[in-house]
Amino acid sequence: MVVGKGIGKVFENEIKESFPKDFYIERYKDDTAGFYGVSNPADYRIYKFPYTFLLELKTHKGRSIPLTKIRDNQIKGMARAVEHKGIYAGFILNFRDLEETYYVSVMEMVAFINSKERKSIPVEWCRDSGLRIEQIKKRVRYSYNLAEWLGRYFNE
Repeated sequence: MVVGKGIGKVFENEIKESFPKDFYIERYKDDTAGFYGVSNPADYRIYKFPYTFLLELKTHKGRSIPLTKIRDNQIKGMARAVEHKGIYAGFILNFRDLEETYYVSVMEMVAFINSKERKSIPVEWCRDSGLRIEQIKKRVRYSYNLAEWLGRYFNE
C-alpha cells in the first residue's frame, strides 16, 4: 500500500484510472478530505454524453459491508437524482478479501435497506442483485473492466 494513502483512496484511484479517457470524472469534496459539513450524494460524478453517473465507492474486508458505511443523505440524494432522465446512480462495492467487486444501483440498495433484514450488505446479495465487475490484478494493484457495466448504457 502507498504510504499515507488509505486503502479506500487507493481503491477509488484504481476505479478512476479504469474509466475510459473520454469520460469526465469529478470527485466530490468530502469530510474525509477535510471538508467538514459537506454532504454530497456520492464520491464521484461521471459524465459521458448523454449520461451522468453518481457513484459511491466502498471497499471492505470480509463477506459483508456494514450499512453504517452508507449515509442517509447518499441514498436520498442518489434516489432523487435517478428520477431525471439520463442520470444513473449506485454503489461500486469491493470485497477485498474475496477479490470481488459489484455495481449495485441505488434503487436496489433502497429496496435492500427497506427490507430491514440485515445490518450489513452480504456479498451473496451482491452476487444476486448486483452486476459483477471484473478485476484484473496487477502485481499489487487492480484495474477494473468497466466495459460490461458501461455497455448497458452506451450499447458498445
